Amino acid sequence: MEEKDRRKNIWKFLLCILHSIFFSACFFCVNVHAQEWEERCEEDGLSLVATFSLQEEGAEEITLRAGRDFVLRLTVEVEKEAFSGYVNVLMQNEQENHVLYQQGIGTLEPGESASCQMLLPMNLMTAGLYLTLTDETGAVRLKYSVPIETVNYGLSEFVAVYDPGQGSATGSVYMHFSSFGNQMVEISETEMACGSQAMDALEVIVTQEFVLESLEERVADCREAAEKDEGTEDGNAVLVQESLKEWVEGGKTLVVGMSPREGQEKQMLNLGLQDKETLQEVILRVGNYEATRKSILATNEEIKKQYGENARTSYIGDSMLGEASVNSLSDRAVALPITRLSEGGHWWDTDAAYETLWQERGMDILRRYRVGKGNVLVFAVPITARPDKEGIFPLFYYRMADLVFENLTQEQVYRQNTEMYGYSEPNWSYLLTYIRAKNSGISVVPYVVILLVYILVLIPTVFLLLRHLEKTKYLWGILPALSLAVMGIVYLAGSRTRLTEPYCTYIDIMDYTGGSGKEMVNFSLSAPTNDGTEIMLRAGSAVRLSQTGFRAYEVGWLDDDYLPGENTLLAREYRAAVCTLGDGTKLCLDTIRAFAKTNFYAYADAPACEGRITARITSGARVAAGTVRNTTGMAFSAVYVCAPSFAVKVGGMKPGEEIRLEECRQVVFGEDSGGYYGSEFYGLLADLAEGRDYGEMEILRSVISEYVMQEGEKIFIFALPQEEVEGILGGAVENAGSGGVQMFVWAVDGTDMN
Repeated sequence: MEEKDRRKNIWKFLLCILHSIFFSACFFCVNVHAQEWEERCEEDGLSLVATFSLQEEGAEEITLRAGRDFVLRLTVEVEKEAFSGYVNVLMQNEQENHVLYQQGIGTLEPGESASCQMLLPMNLMTAGLYLTLTDETGAVRLKYSVPIETVNYGLSEFVAVYDPGQGSATGSVYMHFSSFGNQMVEISETEMACGSQAMDALEVIVTQEFVLESLEERVADCREAAEKDEGTEDGNAVLVQESLKEWVEGGKTLVVGMSPREGQEKQMLNLGLQDKETLQEVILRVGNYEATRKSILATNEEIKKQYGENARTSYIGDSMLGEASVNSLSDRAVALPITRLSEGGHWWDTDAAYETLWQERGMDILRRYRVGKGNVLVFAVPITARPDKEGIFPLFYYRMADLVFENLTQEQVYRQNTEMYGYSEPNWSYLLTYIRAKNSGISVVPYVVILLVYILVLIPTVFLLLRHLEKTKYLWGILPALSLAVMGIVYLAGSRTRLTEPYCTYIDIMDYTGGSGKEMVNFSLSAPTNDGTEIMLRAGSAVRLSQTGFRAYEVGWLDDDYLPGENTLLAREYRAAVCTLGDGTKLCLDTIRAFAKTNFYAYADAPACEGRITARITSGARVAAGTVRNTTGMAFSAVYVCAPSFAVKVGGMKPGEEIRLEECRQVVFGEDSGGYYGSEFYGLLADLAEGRDYGEMEILRSVISEYVMQEGEKIFIFALPQEEVEGILGGAVENAGSGGVQMFVWAVDGTDMN
């Protein structure tokens, strides 16, 4: 009996061990795949797998941020016979503005697979994606639809945790950064290696110094192995670091916390909460968020009662307090080890230029480093924390998160404010109506001469000749033939002015203000026939429709706008198609009318530019003094130096030319001036003697104002080249009917402002 009981206990023990192993395996698998959503379709020996990144853990549907880009990874697997063709993603948008994205996968033999990734824009209210796998003849071999939910977070941030050893984001020690309605996800190195634009939906990435130090060591090992021509299995490290740098330089915020060193003593910190005003401000913010959240949830319930469960509702984050009262929050100081921040040693502080945002106990607690247009916020203390049993943090950590969100970049604040009203930048499409074609227009003189000769010379001469020959009976046959001949002459005379190729109007910005040059083009494409058209863009170009409007949740809607739009999950036709090829990007228009305009926005790396226009400026009360020098080797028809307090029209510049600002036309703005929308600035731009038309002046005013208003502390140089360099649009700008403005933009470095 005892033997039997002992065996039974052994079996129970073994079952417990097996159960524990199984549970642990499931747990870790959930952590690994928590932030990806996979859709698979299989048929006839083929399979098409779609993977969506940056998904909320535990979500029941795919949720993407409106106005931002996302990465879709597609994998094709072949089992039975060789396959060659394309993967296609049709973004099924409301108002029939469907866009097809296509990419070739080459030839796959049985047992092989191929993967590709597409950077897609959520710039319309997209109801779903129609995924297809087509062979080289265009026949559809696999197809299925994926419904998605689009969310506009408004002023709430999308925060990512980059800490490979941490695990689940929602249960992580970084959860206090999801305060005030912000959404938190975990980001993997696989996702980061896709490039900075793949992280476009993110506003903040939080991590620890040792994570970045480990990454830097791996990058150094990779580069050392590359110099020795030795392979490495850690090739992602370089891509991850480059993507992170470019992401920050583009205007985003990286938050870094210090890890405790061995033997460090903890010191009591309170981040200013001992000050009554600061304490009340933090408590008020928490209370206001909770009250707003309850109001939005109540409104959402009313909307669903009136319009149904599928009605669109406002986004709102989780509660910070649960059932607790805001008055019960602890304002006690927190004991943490403080690390004395050094200067240099990391990629974000190579120039040791930083601003101290908070000091305590005689040491810097929070520093802000400027990297391109972005920020790196470095805390001298650990930024990880655990909540209490009710899931609530001390006010210290809400204050820590608040300090981060208060110091987002101007670019982030500007973009979020813009998105609140249902649009995303850059979007200068409305300015395209101001552009005139480059050709000088059609002269009517030749046609008037032909008609006068026909009416006053040919017809009387034929009539008199036939009457003289007494053959007037042939007049009614000769006149129609003569008319047809004249029509042919008119047709041939107009052939040189007839539009036979696709043409576009454009605003082409070559932006060299960040760490790397970017080219941004807003353009409208038109075709002279009803059969559609296509143009080739430069390789590496990303292109999308520029109708970036979407229903902004914070603004609200009326009547039927609460309801989902038309059923787009069965849509098959598309307005535009973007096909990625080896030698470039092919842009096609399909279901359009002749001469109808379709507006696009495209971007890519700007062409390498030797030299730049440099400036050394001293700003006084009534005049901006200094020099501007052209070191590019190009000639410019117009150059402007603009800042929040002054604007200077330098005029044309030749290669190597240096001009004194005191000798140029300029405007210095006072505190009460109308700024860049005032008549003084517009008068500075307008100069009809140089042949500038009203449309070009309006474009210059809008683009310059956009830059200066968005980056209020910087000085910019704007230059229009005499001869345009070849940009994203390639040879399409040379077609008859095309016309536009190309502009170079630099930020002034090393400026001395007095």
